[in-house]
Amino acid sequence: MARTPLHARISEDLRGRIHDRELSPGDLLPSESALQEQFSVSRSVVRQALATLEAEGLVRRAKGRGTVVAPRGELHRNVALSSGLMAQLQQRGARTTTEVLRLEQTEPPQHVTSLGERVTVLERLRRVDGEPAAFIRTYLPVAIGSALDRAALTDTSLHQLVGEVTGRRVADGRRTILAVAAAPPLHAVLGVAAGAPLLLLEGTSVDQDGRPVEEFSTWHRSDRIAFDLTLRPGAPRGVPVEAVGGADSPASSRGPAGDAAPGDPDERLDRAIALAEETLAELRALRRPR
Repeated sequence: MARTPLHARISEDLRGRIHDRELSPGDLLPSESALQEQFSVSRSVVRQALATLEAEGLVRRAKGRGTVVAPRGELHRNVALSSGLMAQLQQRGARTTTEVLRLEQTEPPQHVTSLGERVTVLERLRRVDGEPAAFIRTYLPVAIGSALDRAALTDTSLHQLVGEVTGRRVADGRRTILAVAAAPPLHAVLGVAAGAPLLLLEGTSVDQDGRPVEEFSTWHRSDRIAFDLTLRPGAPRGVPVEAVGGADSPASSRGPAGDAAPGDPDERLDRAIALAEETLAELRALRRPR
Protein backbone atom coordinates (compact mmCIF):
# COMPACT_ATOMS: atom_id res chain seq x y z
CA MET A 1 0.00 0.00 0.00
CA ALA A 2 1.38 3.38 -1.01
CA ARG A 3 2.36 5.71 1.80
CA THR A 4 0.42 8.94 2.29
CA PRO A 5 2.45 11.90 0.97
CA LEU A 6 3.87 14.18 3.64
CA HIS A 7 1.95 17.23 2.46
CA ALA A 8 -1.31 15.22 2.61
CA ARG A 9 -0.59 14.24 6.23
CA ILE A 10 -0.13 17.88 7.20
CA SER A 11 -3.26 19.05 5.39
CA GLU A 12 -5.26 16.16 6.93
CA ASP A 13 -4.11 17.10 10.43
CA LEU A 14 -5.01 20.78 9.97
CA ARG A 15 -8.28 19.92 8.22
CA GLY A 16 -9.31 17.76 11.18
CA ARG A 17 -8.52 20.53 13.65
CA ILE A 18 -10.66 22.96 11.63
CA HIS A 19 -13.60 20.55 11.33
CA ASP A 20 -13.41 19.70 15.04
CA ARG A 21 -13.52 23.45 15.87
CA GLU A 22 -10.10 23.34 17.55
CA LEU A 23 -9.28 26.05 15.03
CA SER A 24 -12.14 28.51 14.48
CA PRO A 25 -12.75 31.04 11.67
CA GLY A 26 -10.24 33.87 11.94
CA ASP A 27 -7.76 31.83 14.00
CA LEU A 28 -4.15 31.97 12.88
CA LEU A 29 -2.62 28.65 11.81
CA PRO A 30 0.84 27.69 13.10
CA SER A 31 3.60 29.41 11.15
CA GLU A 32 5.34 27.63 8.30
CA SER A 33 8.48 27.24 10.42
CA ALA A 34 6.44 25.77 13.30
CA LEU A 35 4.81 23.26 10.95
CA GLN A 36 8.21 22.40 9.51
CA GLU A 37 9.47 21.59 12.98
CA GLN A 38 6.33 19.73 14.05
CA PHE A 39 6.26 17.41 11.02
CA SER A 40 10.02 17.37 10.25
CA VAL A 41 9.50 18.42 6.64
CA SER A 42 10.75 21.09 4.26
CA ARG A 43 9.10 24.46 3.75
CA SER A 44 7.96 23.44 0.26
CA VAL A 45 6.01 20.50 1.72
CA VAL A 46 4.31 22.80 4.24
CA ARG A 47 3.40 25.28 1.52
CA GLN A 48 1.93 22.48 -0.61
CA ALA A 49 -0.27 21.39 2.32
CA LEU A 50 -1.46 24.96 2.94
CA ALA A 51 -2.17 25.42 -0.77
CA THR A 52 -4.42 22.34 -0.66
CA LEU A 53 -6.42 23.74 2.24
CA GLU A 54 -6.66 27.13 0.53
CA ALA A 55 -8.01 25.47 -2.64
CA GLU A 56 -10.65 23.74 -0.49
CA GLY A 57 -11.71 27.11 0.93
CA LEU A 58 -10.75 26.16 4.49
CA VAL A 59 -7.95 28.73 4.94
CA ARG A 60 -6.79 31.95 3.35
CA ARG A 61 -3.60 33.98 3.34
CA ALA A 62 -3.84 37.18 5.39
CA LYS A 63 -1.31 39.81 4.37
CA GLY A 64 1.03 40.56 7.24
CA ARG A 65 -0.47 37.84 9.47
CA GLY A 66 0.09 34.46 7.84
CA THR A 67 -2.58 31.83 7.14
CA VAL A 68 -5.94 32.02 8.92
CA VAL A 69 -9.01 29.79 9.05
CA ALA A 70 -11.58 30.99 6.51
CA PRO A 71 -15.17 31.84 7.47
CA ARG A 72 -17.43 28.80 7.53
CA GLY A 73 -19.44 28.37 4.33
CA GLU A 74 -22.44 26.63 5.89
CA LEU A 75 -25.86 28.28 5.92
CA HIS A 76 -27.96 28.46 9.07
CA ARG A 77 -31.66 28.13 9.64
CA ASN A 78 -33.32 29.47 12.77
CA VAL A 79 -36.14 26.98 13.26
CA ALA A 80 -37.76 29.08 15.99
CA LEU A 81 -39.12 31.15 13.09
CA SER A 82 -42.21 30.02 11.23
CA SER A 83 -40.60 30.70 7.85
CA GLY A 84 -38.95 27.69 6.22
CA LEU A 85 -35.38 27.09 5.12
CA MET A 86 -36.00 28.44 1.63
CA ALA A 87 -37.50 31.73 2.83
CA GLN A 88 -34.79 32.32 5.44
CA LEU A 89 -31.93 31.73 3.03
CA GLN A 90 -33.50 33.99 0.43
CA GLN A 91 -33.84 36.74 3.05
CA ARG A 92 -30.07 36.46 3.61
CA GLY A 93 -29.37 36.90 -0.09
CA ALA A 94 -28.83 33.25 -1.02
CA ARG A 95 -30.18 32.15 -4.39
CA THR A 96 -32.37 29.15 -3.59
CA THR A 97 -34.05 26.91 -6.18
CA THR A 98 -36.17 23.77 -5.86
CA GLU A 99 -36.41 21.09 -8.55
CA VAL A 100 -39.24 18.55 -8.54
CA LEU A 101 -37.80 15.08 -9.24
CA ARG A 102 -40.91 12.96 -8.59
CA LEU A 103 -44.62 13.56 -8.05
CA GLU A 104 -46.97 10.57 -8.25
CA GLN A 105 -49.47 8.47 -6.34
CA THR A 106 -48.25 5.24 -4.78
CA GLU A 107 -48.76 2.84 -1.90
CA PRO A 108 -47.17 4.15 1.30
CA PRO A 109 -44.02 2.45 2.64
CA GLN A 110 -44.32 0.60 5.95
CA HIS A 111 -43.11 3.52 8.06
CA VAL A 112 -45.79 5.89 6.68
CA THR A 113 -48.90 4.99 8.65
CA SER A 114 -51.02 8.11 9.10
CA LEU A 115 -51.91 9.19 5.56
CA GLY A 116 -54.18 6.45 4.21
CA GLU A 117 -53.87 3.44 1.90
CA ARG A 118 -52.74 5.60 -1.06
CA VAL A 119 -50.41 8.57 -0.84
CA THR A 120 -48.70 11.11 -3.07
CA VAL A 121 -44.91 10.95 -2.97
CA LEU A 122 -43.02 14.15 -3.73
CA GLU A 123 -39.23 14.24 -4.17
CA ARG A 124 -37.38 17.53 -4.51
CA LEU A 125 -33.80 18.71 -4.78
CA ARG A 126 -33.05 22.05 -3.17
CA ARG A 127 -30.04 24.03 -4.42
CA VAL A 128 -28.40 27.04 -2.80
CA ASP A 129 -26.45 29.34 -5.12
CA GLY A 130 -26.57 26.59 -7.74
CA GLU A 131 -25.11 23.85 -5.54
CA PRO A 132 -27.14 20.90 -4.18
CA ALA A 133 -27.93 21.38 -0.50
CA ALA A 134 -30.86 19.12 0.44
CA PHE A 135 -32.93 16.23 -0.92
CA ILE A 136 -36.51 16.07 0.38
CA ARG A 137 -38.89 13.10 0.16
CA THR A 138 -42.42 13.92 1.31
CA TYR A 139 -45.52 11.73 1.56
CA LEU A 140 -48.86 13.56 1.37
CA PRO A 141 -52.50 12.49 1.62
CA VAL A 142 -53.92 11.99 -1.87
CA ALA A 143 -56.45 14.77 -1.23
CA ILE A 144 -53.55 17.22 -0.89
CA GLY A 145 -51.19 15.71 -3.45
CA SER A 146 -53.80 15.64 -6.22
CA ALA A 147 -54.21 19.42 -5.86
CA LEU A 148 -50.51 20.05 -6.61
CA ASP A 149 -48.55 20.05 -9.86
CA ARG A 150 -44.87 20.16 -10.79
CA ALA A 151 -44.90 23.69 -12.16
CA ALA A 152 -46.44 25.17 -9.01
CA LEU A 153 -44.02 23.24 -6.77
CA THR A 154 -40.90 24.40 -8.60
CA ASP A 155 -38.96 27.01 -6.57
CA THR A 156 -41.81 27.20 -4.04
CA SER A 157 -42.31 26.38 -0.36
CA LEU A 158 -44.50 23.27 -0.11
CA HIS A 159 -46.25 24.45 3.06
CA GLN A 160 -47.02 27.83 1.56
CA LEU A 161 -48.45 26.23 -1.57
CA VAL A 162 -50.54 23.71 0.39
CA GLY A 163 -52.02 26.56 2.41
CA GLU A 164 -52.86 28.56 -0.71
CA VAL A 165 -54.38 25.64 -2.62
CA THR A 166 -56.17 23.69 0.12
CA GLY A 167 -56.52 26.12 3.03
CA ARG A 168 -54.77 23.63 5.31
CA ARG A 169 -52.05 25.40 7.29
CA VAL A 170 -49.25 23.44 8.95
CA ALA A 171 -49.72 24.11 12.66
CA ASP A 172 -47.65 21.51 14.55
CA GLY A 173 -45.38 18.56 14.09
CA ARG A 174 -42.62 16.32 15.38
CA ARG A 175 -39.00 16.37 14.19
CA THR A 176 -36.05 14.01 14.63
CA ILE A 177 -32.52 14.74 13.42
CA LEU A 178 -29.88 12.08 12.77
CA ALA A 179 -26.33 11.93 11.42
CA VAL A 180 -26.10 9.42 8.56
CA ALA A 181 -23.69 8.46 5.78
CA ALA A 182 -24.53 9.29 2.16
CA ALA A 183 -25.44 6.07 0.33
CA PRO A 184 -25.82 5.51 -3.41
CA PRO A 185 -27.61 6.86 -5.38
CA LEU A 186 -28.36 9.75 -3.01
CA HIS A 187 -24.71 10.78 -2.78
CA ALA A 188 -24.66 11.50 -6.52
CA VAL A 189 -27.87 13.57 -6.32
CA LEU A 190 -26.37 15.73 -3.57
CA GLY A 191 -22.95 15.90 -5.21
CA VAL A 192 -20.97 14.36 -2.34
CA ALA A 193 -18.76 11.30 -1.99
CA ALA A 194 -20.33 7.99 -0.95
CA GLY A 195 -20.14 7.77 2.84
CA ALA A 196 -19.97 11.55 3.35
CA PRO A 197 -21.80 12.76 6.48
CA LEU A 198 -25.34 14.05 6.02
CA LEU A 199 -27.90 15.44 8.44
CA LEU A 200 -31.17 13.50 8.09
CA LEU A 201 -34.29 15.23 9.31
CA GLU A 202 -37.48 13.18 9.63
CA GLY A 203 -40.88 14.34 10.80
CA THR A 204 -44.64 14.59 10.54
CA SER A 205 -46.91 17.63 10.35
CA VAL A 206 -50.57 18.27 11.08
CA ASP A 207 -52.85 21.13 10.11
CA GLN A 208 -54.82 23.60 12.24
CA ASP A 209 -57.48 20.94 12.85
CA GLY A 210 -54.98 18.24 13.85
CA ARG A 211 -55.29 16.33 10.56
CA PRO A 212 -52.10 14.77 9.09
CA VAL A 213 -50.55 16.83 6.32
CA GLU A 214 -47.25 15.09 5.60
CA GLU A 215 -44.53 12.65 6.61
CA PHE A 216 -41.10 13.60 5.31
CA SER A 217 -37.39 12.82 5.28
CA THR A 218 -34.82 15.45 4.33
CA TRP A 219 -31.14 14.71 3.75
CA HIS A 220 -28.96 17.82 4.15
CA ARG A 221 -25.34 18.24 3.17
CA SER A 222 -23.63 18.87 6.49
CA ASP A 223 -21.02 21.07 4.81
CA ARG A 224 -23.74 23.38 3.50
CA ILE A 225 -26.54 23.47 6.07
CA ALA A 226 -26.40 23.82 9.87
CA PHE A 227 -29.28 23.85 12.35
CA ASP A 228 -29.33 26.28 15.26
CA LEU A 229 -30.44 25.29 18.77
CA THR A 230 -32.67 27.80 20.54
CA LEU A 231 -32.63 27.68 24.34
CA ARG A 232 -35.40 29.34 26.32
CA PRO A 233 -34.56 29.10 30.03
CA GLY A 234 -37.63 29.77 32.14
CA ALA A 235 -40.10 29.06 29.31
CA PRO A 236 -43.44 27.48 30.25
CA ARG A 237 -43.70 23.71 30.29
CA GLY A 238 -44.08 22.27 26.81
CA VAL A 239 -42.26 25.08 24.96
CA PRO A 240 -39.42 23.57 22.89
CA VAL A 241 -35.88 24.26 23.98
CA GLU A 242 -34.06 22.18 21.45
CA ALA A 243 -34.81 22.98 17.83
CA VAL A 244 -33.87 21.11 14.70
CA GLY A 245 -34.59 22.08 11.11
CA GLY A 246 -37.61 20.91 9.18
CA ALA A 247 -38.60 20.59 5.57
CA ASP A 248 -40.59 23.84 5.67
CA SER A 249 -41.87 24.31 9.23
CA PRO A 250 -40.95 24.98 12.87
CA ALA A 251 -39.81 22.33 15.32
CA SER A 252 -42.19 20.44 17.56
CA SER A 253 -42.52 20.82 21.30
CA ARG A 254 -41.98 17.09 21.62
CA GLY A 255 -38.78 15.33 22.52
CA PRO A 256 -37.16 12.47 20.54
CA ALA A 257 -39.60 9.91 21.97
CA GLY A 258 -42.65 12.16 21.63
CA ASP A 259 -42.76 13.10 25.31
CA ALA A 260 -43.28 16.65 26.47
CA ALA A 261 -40.10 18.59 27.17
CA PRO A 262 -39.15 18.76 30.86
CA GLY A 263 -40.27 21.87 32.69
CA ASP A 264 -37.10 22.52 34.70
CA PRO A 265 -34.81 25.02 32.88
CA ASP A 266 -31.59 23.27 33.91
CA GLU A 267 -32.92 19.92 32.74
CA ARG A 268 -33.95 21.40 29.38
CA LEU A 269 -30.55 23.01 28.98
CA ASP A 270 -28.78 19.71 29.75
CA ARG A 271 -30.90 17.92 27.15
CA ALA A 272 -30.14 20.51 24.48
CA ILE A 273 -26.39 20.33 25.19
CA ALA A 274 -26.48 16.53 25.10
CA LEU A 275 -28.29 16.60 21.74
CA ALA A 276 -25.69 18.92 20.23
CA GLU A 277 -22.77 16.86 21.58
CA GLU A 278 -24.30 13.59 20.35
CA THR A 279 -24.84 14.93 16.83
CA LEU A 280 -21.28 16.32 16.68
CA ALA A 281 -19.86 12.98 17.85
CA GLU A 282 -21.80 11.08 15.18
CA LEU A 283 -20.58 13.44 12.46
CA ARG A 284 -16.98 13.01 13.60
CA ALA A 285 -17.35 9.24 13.46
CA LEU A 286 -18.78 9.42 9.94
CA ARG A 287 -16.00 11.61 8.58
CA ARG A 288 -13.94 9.41 6.26
CA PRO A 289 -10.14 9.52 6.41
CA ARG A 290 -8.67 11.59 3.60
